[in-house]
Amino acid sequence: MSPKKNPAKRQKKLNVGHLESGSISGPHLRSNSGSSDVKEIVCGFCQSSKLSMATGPMLHYANGKPVQSSNIFDSNVIHVHKKCVDWAPRVYYAGENIINLEKELERSGQLECSGCGLKGAALGCYMKHCRKSFHVLCAMKILHCRWDFENFLMFCPSHSSLKFPSEKSQFGEKSSKNNSKSTQISFGASSQKGVTEWVLCGSALSTKEKFLLVKFGETICVSVSKYWNPNVTHVITATDVNGACCRTIKVLMAILHGGWILKIDWVKACMEALYLVDEEPYEVSLDNYGCRDGPKTGRLRSLDNAPKLFKDLIFYFIGDFVPTYKIDLVDLIRAAGGFVLACKNKLVAQVHDGRIAPSTALVVYNLEPPQGSMLREDDPVMLWKREAEVLAAMIGSHVISDQWILDSIAACRLQPFTL
Repeated sequence: MSPKKNPAKRQKKLNVGHLESGSISGPHLRSNSGSSDVKEIVCGFCQSSKLSMATGPMLHYANGKPVQSSNIFDSNVIHVHKKCVDWAPRVYYAGENIINLEKELERSGQLECSGCGLKGAALGCYMKHCRKSFHVLCAMKILHCRWDFENFLMFCPSHSSLKFPSEKSQFGEKSSKNNSKSTQISFGASSQKGVTEWVLCGSALSTKEKFLLVKFGETICVSVSKYWNPNVTHVITATDVNGACCRTIKVLMAILHGGWILKIDWVKACMEALYLVDEEPYEVSLDNYGCRDGPKTGRLRSLDNAPKLFKDLIFYFIGDFVPTYKIDLVDLIRAAGGFVLACKNKLVAQVHDGRIAPSTALVVYNLEPPQGSMLREDDPVMLWKREAEVLAAMIGSHVISDQWILDSIAACRLQPFTL
């Protein structure tokens, strides 16, 4: 069972440019495709090698100190996802050194995840006598888990009605020393049903606006997440003079999940009014690429249980993409119900034998030229486009750029198949 107290000293901050570790190896490297010469790096907690926006980067540690990339395959190196180690209750940092990683891996190695059944489940329900433990990534897929993202605490669905320590202290203080009402916001309005399940997340906010959002979250006793996760209910974003928000991964994910995407003015209005004002007048309707009404359309589609935006669509990528950008694109496609096929021969074979309808296959090329290149006949973008057109003609499918994916999600409707 996972410990129920997170020490205050456990500040989850790390320079992800450095990669750190302890001295356990065994399960953290495994042979790839049956070859003993090619090793696959595996997280010591969740036992997965996959990397995504949800997992964060894979970090590497040896004897509690950062490991350079040239040494990550040494036998004494531990590998962990950033998200997994952030939520390991007994792990904390002293400067750039990591403390208790080996002991936490040994402890969690005895605990099975209540989500997937594999061991390495370091995160336990904060309810003292609950025996459920999870990999943090598994827990985040469970709808009614409740989170304190500031203090790295979680209640499982069976105990989600309980209060975190921060909530108890705030609800217990009926008045401040100066008897000010400015930090108390009413929950009386009917539109505030389910407020305790809210998770707020800021997007493209200034430092001042970030502080305001955190203060607002503390005032109404809801979590404020620095990163996107499927539990986020409200993305609070900065807007320009035209009311347009910056198109970010958080905004696009919120559209796909049917969440609120609100101007920071909504937070200001709530703080000024001392009650939670209606969200709809503050809903963003425009992004900085000119796409309109995506947030509202996504929210209404979710309320209507409409099919996911990319349902039944198969995507195949051609050309060079910045790795982190491609990871984001793949995550967005999957969140939208689409499927990414990595093998060209497999795509061709499945179209020819009828398992994939040509009209549902989309060949994606990168519209962004490599840095420093000129748009000319032999430019990589033109070559990628021609290669995509040849493949699409062979299987009878459509050709799209990566921008088509982003525009379709931002508007929450499929864009025309034009180059």
